[in-house]
Amino acid sequence: MPKRIFRKIALVFTLVAVTAIIALSGLPSGKLELIFLDVGQGDAILISTPDNHKVLIDAGPAGAILDPLAQELNFWERQIDLVILTHPDTDHIAGFVEVLKRYKIGQVLLTGVQHETEWYAEILRQIAEQGITTTVANAATDFDLGGGVLLDVFWPEENLAGRFVSDANAASVSAKLIFGTTSAILTGDLDIESEKIILESSPDLHAQILKLGHHGSKTSSSQEFLAAVSPSYAVVSASADNSFGHPSPEVLAKLPDAKILETSKIGNIRFISDGQTWRTKN
Repeated sequence: MPKRIFRKIALVFTLVAVTAIIALSGLPSGKLELIFLDVGQGDAILISTPDNHKVLIDAGPAGAILDPLAQELNFWERQIDLVILTHPDTDHIAGFVEVLKRYKIGQVLLTGVQHETEWYAEILRQIAEQGITTTVANAATDFDLGGGVLLDVFWPEENLAGRFVSDANAASVSAKLIFGTTSAILTGDLDIESEKIILESSPDLHAQILKLGHHGSKTSSSQEFLAAVSPSYAVVSASADNSFGHPSPEVLAKLPDAKILETSKIGNIRFISDGQTWRTKN
């Protein structure tokens, strides 16, 4: 074989090998990944930034988070830079007890509302015991995640630390994830009444991806809110044949122009952005 051809073949194999190593190593990819984890009847979202920083929003019910999370993280990755607990309902936070035992957590963002459950008490105890920095969310909270990625928290409107709220869903931490011209609205279990208040302040809610509030329940996702977001993709995080009827057919009917993606049908739902467009990889 001529040396020139041999060198070309060797170069191709080298490039393939380097690409494979980068893909498997967890090195910065230059892309933003937004992954809705299949945790059954609950919520859990993993964000991986172009600089390879990790953000986990909610952790699903007990016993459901570790396997889908392990599908998205290399086995040696044990650092999660930021965890956001949108509200203290069990289907959003109970899995965080397991995460705290297996991963090093850099910071936790939460609403700080009073909530009397054993799961929430245990999580707060472990956070304090491990000395993890906590921040109480409000509309002035922003996170520069590096690599050009911004997480803009727009709800709750004010600091709710230590307060009792009649409906924890209504206080769900809600944020807009922005990378270049691509964005996603992530709303926890935000309800219609809170949506109305948000719309009155006229924030820029337009985004290509919307995580439907409260697993697609009709208590969330008003027509006005959906119109403000005008998503191309609407994601439902719920279990198959759940007793709540999620997602509501009424809500889905309000989204004739959006592609509906459900964790119960797909498993983990992965979006990748280069800052200009999103593509799905499932």
